[in-house]
Amino acid sequence: MKPLAILLASILLAACGQKTATSHAKQSETPGKGNTMNCVAGDIKLAGTGEPEVGLASFGIQGNTITGFGLSLDVEHDGKAYQVSSSLMPLPMETGTFHFPSLTEPGMTLASFNVRTSDRDLLKGYNGGTYSQQYSAVENDPEAKLKIQVDKMTVSDAPLPGFKRVHAVGQFEFNAAALPASSPSDDCVKNGIARSIIGANSGKRTLPLFDAAICGAEKKHVQCDFDVVADLVKLQ
Repeated sequence: MKPLAILLASILLAACGQKTATSHAKQSETPGKGNTMNCVAGDIKLAGTGEPEVGLASFGIQGNTITGFGLSLDVEHDGKAYQVSSSLMPLPMETGTFHFPSLTEPGMTLASFNVRTSDRDLLKGYNGGTYSQQYSAVENDPEAKLKIQVDKMTVSDAPLPGFKRVHAVGQFEFNAAALPASSPSDDCVKNGIARSIIGANSGKRTLPLFDAAICGAEKKHVQCDFDVVADLVKLQ
């Protein structure tokens, strides 16, 4: 082959390689760009599209389950920053309604709703743990768990080997509560101790663990619709 032909062939191969690399990069960027979340937290409506507003976390796919699946929304509205997090959960790759923790397991959701300043200083943090302590009047309260309904779940091959592209559509909801300050007041602590003593004397826990009125607790119901796509690694 003549030197000129070799040079032209080298240029074409380099161009093809660059085009292929660019194509793979675009394919890997594509999944999260159109992800959407629309949430209602109390009387506040929030919406986000793509990163960094809509976040999707996962450890990967194991069997028929997405391990460590979690969704988050981080947007600004009326001069404040609002953050919603579903917390992490093992989500079955199928349609249906699920609770986390499950209704047969003790525990409460770690889902949260935070209100921050535009500089990201925390103004008020609502979470499932505080809701359970302040408002759960029964053991293993179903109202203290996250409920997720999956209306659509499709799984296909992803561009990268060892990955699957997952498209999930549905909604999740949870109850969360916040205290007036980062730590409970003295009256709130005393109330909790008194209720604990009453429970010990009666042989049955007094629920809720605290009196929400004395503690100044505030609760919110959070509901989010989601439509997300992600390429997730298949775990061995």
